[in-house]
Amino acid sequence: MLKRLTVAVIILAAASLTALVSYSYLTSTFFSQNRWVLREGTGIFWEAERAPQALEPAPTLGFLAPDFTLADLNGQLITLSQLVGKPILLNFWASWCPPCRKEMPDLQAFHEQYKDQVVVLGINWAEEPETMRAFLERYDITYTNLLDRQGKAFVAYRLTGLPTTFFLDERGVIRGVWLGPLKTEEIAEDFAKITKSFQLRR
Repeated sequence: MLKRLTVAVIILAAASLTALVSYSYLTSTFFSQNRWVLREGTGIFWEAERAPQALEPAPTLGFLAPDFTLADLNGQLITLSQLVGKPILLNFWASWCPPCRKEMPDLQAFHEQYKDQVVVLGINWAEEPETMRAFLERYDITYTNLLDRQGKAFVAYRLTGLPTTFFLDERGVIRGVWLGPLKTEEIAEDFAKITKSFQLRR
């Protein structure tokens, strides 16, 4: 019995030491030395100087944003890759989502201030066109919004909650992912960090 207890204590001590070493390595090597990570928690961003991981589509930082084609409320088809050339703010939302309602005025304010520099594109999740139209009119939204009736874009971007926003650079590379509502000033400051073409306005 004593022998078994001794062995158990040794195993527990070894496991604890391994966990401590792993934690120390991760915190000192990955987080503190990785200067490209600008913010964690609700969002994570990479600076413009960091090279893409690969120029192939994946809903991950450093990869090309997965392409899609969806229709707006007028039936016009819009393809994401055709908007490349300017940075893109890709925002996934639904009218029943309280944080989405909270951030809509800030997204509109950003669009009005920076529409010559950044394309703001909203993607609505599987709601009826009438519901979507009434919501956009209620908040006086003028930037382009598309309806994802089958959830294809939502699946392609592996979404787990709403609102979720992707920051794309001029080449369509994902430079930031934000979970939760955004403020106008935050959007502008983040674009200034992830793309060299964006200029802040005070």
